[in-house]
Parts: sequence; structure tokens; C-alpha cells
Amino acid sequence: MNERASSIALRLFLLSGLSLAAVPLAGCGGSSSSSSDTATDAGGGSDGATADGGGSGGDASGDDGSSTQPEAGGYVPGEPITATPSTWTWVPFANSSCGNGSPTGIGVNLSSTGTRVLIYLEGGGACWSSETCYALQTAANFTTGYTEANFTAESTDTTYLAQPGGFFDRSAAANPFKDYSYIYVPYCTGDIHGGTVVTQLGTNTAHFVGYENFTAFLDRIVPTFPTADRVVIAGSSGGGYGAVLNSLQTQSAFGSVRVDVLDDSGTFLPADVSAMGNGNIPLALTTWNLAAIAPSDCSTCVSDPSTLYGYFAKKFPTHRAALLSYQQDSVLPSYYGVSTAEFTTGLTEDLTTEFAPNPNLQAFVVGSAGHVLFFSPTLTTNNVTLQTFVTQMVTDDASWATETP
Repeated sequence: MNERASSIALRLFLLSGLSLAAVPLAGCGGSSSSSSDTATDAGGGSDGATADGGGSGGDASGDDGSSTQPEAGGYVPGEPITATPSTWTWVPFANSSCGNGSPTGIGVNLSSTGTRVLIYLEGGGACWSSETCYALQTAANFTTGYTEANFTAESTDTTYLAQPGGFFDRSAAANPFKDYSYIYVPYCTGDIHGGTVVTQLGTNTAHFVGYENFTAFLDRIVPTFPTADRVVIAGSSGGGYGAVLNSLQTQSAFGSVRVDVLDDSGTFLPADVSAMGNGNIPLALTTWNLAAIAPSDCSTCVSDPSTLYGYFAKKFPTHRAALLSYQQDSVLPSYYGVSTAEFTTGLTEDLTTEFAPNPNLQAFVVGSAGHVLFFSPTLTTNNVTLQTFVTQMVTDDASWATETP
């Protein structure tokens, strides 16, 4: 595990020691002397419901002709992004917000040779209360914000975005994304990129608006690629969860352009396993108002987010989605409040219940302990490297299949 992943692991490990009685949560129906139940919909709606996405992308439909889901902010096409090709460039968004209310932006690295797009969402813990957000600070950049200076450091980090031979290295001949345009979405909202609410936590105003930010980003991302023929939305850890949660609004904004999903170490454990834990997960989902972005035609996606995998597979049977995971994830069990063995049980249940029945869902599982695979493309299971697995996925190789120990 690299230094960055270790930092994320440390933040999430802190969650395992939290007593629910000591964790004040806003918007969860309870009360605390250090938190408030006051919350407002970040998109300005009265009930957190989402608006139909039109614009140049139009409202996307599944192969059965049904619509995907309404969008929290509603896609409205804006100005395309211009930048020097093959160079990381920071693009500020005045209409975005980190957890502390400060604006943020995205990084872009545009291709001059390809028409496909890789959107990558950063990870970095999570928070949902005065204690987790401000005392323990278990979510990266939540209280400090994320600026161009942060991006400059990350885009030049040779263990991260500037990793030689990695999935952002255009000079690596075996990199399946070498000709893609790259969009990098920072993480500073503490809500796994899924929040739609501004709420009061004690004396602090917390902006859980990751989903709303992503809507604003799409307003300019989509017009930037009018000839795109494929989009892959990916992310690691909290960003992996975010890739799944934002896949439907991304598909809606891009219209007929196929959107595939690559979820690295953002494993939604099934409800029966999650229920064995400390209760933080359902409380966090409520605090972030994730019910506002749940597909209206998925009756289980709020109570059991792991069913989002199967929902995506059936909604878009010609699209592909993948889960990357260590068999003994070293971070997520602490977050859920379950043992490593229970996490492995939940992962296996996901693969059996959600993935096995759907040939357009596959997984790459490494039989050891760790967290975040995306920056280790030479990891191997059954003599298949992660890079090979991802290449098979994005090239529609018929031999693409789940690899487990």
C-alpha cells in the first residue's frame, strides 16, 4: 500500500473506535448537544428530489427504453473546457463547494489522439458528524478545502497521478487509457461524492454536496467531448463508491454515449453483513441525504446499496462495470465496523448475488490484505494482471471474466 492509501486507511481506522452514542449526527432523527438537525437541499429543491436532465446529452435510457434517474442538480450544458493537450490543467468551479464551503474544481488532461474519456474520482475517508468531521477529521480536505495547490502536488506525485507505467501514463504502451482524455475529480466533501445537503453540525456548517459538485462538473465536461464514443467513470475507495453513485447521472448527461464503471475498493457490503457492524453506514447515508439520488425504480438501493451493482447491470446490459478489491480489505472493515472475515463474507456474497448472474459485471480480487488497487496495475490473480483485466474490460474482450483467488 502506498503512502497515500496508508493515510486514507488511518483516517478510516479511526471510525472503528467510535461509539454511536458519542457520534452526533445531523439529519438522522436524533439530537445532540453538539449537532443540529437543520438541513437544506443543496440543489435548492424543497424535498431533495432531482430534476430531469436534458441539455445536449439528453435523458439517457436503458436498453428497455426506461429512464435512468432524475438528477439532483440537473444537467445544463455549459462552456467546453479548453486546455493544452497531454498536460494536467486545473479548472476552477465557482459553483462547487468543499465541506467548509470553499470552492474547488477539477483537473483535466486532454487527449489529442483519442475520443474516449476517463473520469476518476479521488478517495479519502468520510465523515458525517461533528466528531468525525471536525474532531477526528476522518475525511480528507473537508475542513481545509481543495485548491489548485493541492492538485499541483497530486498531479506531480510519482506514486499517484504521475506514476510511471500507471493508468494515467500516456507513454506506457500497455496502458489501456493512454489515448483517453482524463478528468480528475478531487475529494473534499466527506460524503463519498454522493451528498446533496448543507447541514449544521454544532457550530459548523457542513457542505455534503459531492453529488451536486459532480453535476456542475458534468455541465462543462460533456460539452468538452462532443465526439466522445465511450466514457469510463472510475474511482478508488471513497471515489469508488462515488463512481457507482454518479454513474447514472453521468450516463444521463452523456446521453447515447456508453458509460462504464470501474469501482476500486468501494465495496458496498450487502445489508445482512452491514447490519453486523457499528451502524455508522446507514447513519452516514442519512446524513448525506443519499436517498435523494437513489434510482426511483430501484426499491432496494437505499436500504441495501450493494444492489446498485445488479441494478446497473440490468439497466444497461450492453455496458460493463467492474469491482476491484482485496479479499481482506485493510480499511473498509473498520469503516463498517465488521471483522475482516465478515468483510470477506460480504464481498463473496456480492460476487455471488450481484455479479455472477450478470455477465456485464466482473470483479478482480487479490487474495491478500490491502486497500486500493488502481495504482498497482501489475497486481496478479490467476496469472492475470490488473492491467490485463482492465484492458479486457474497456476493449470489450469476450474473455473478460471475474478473477478471484
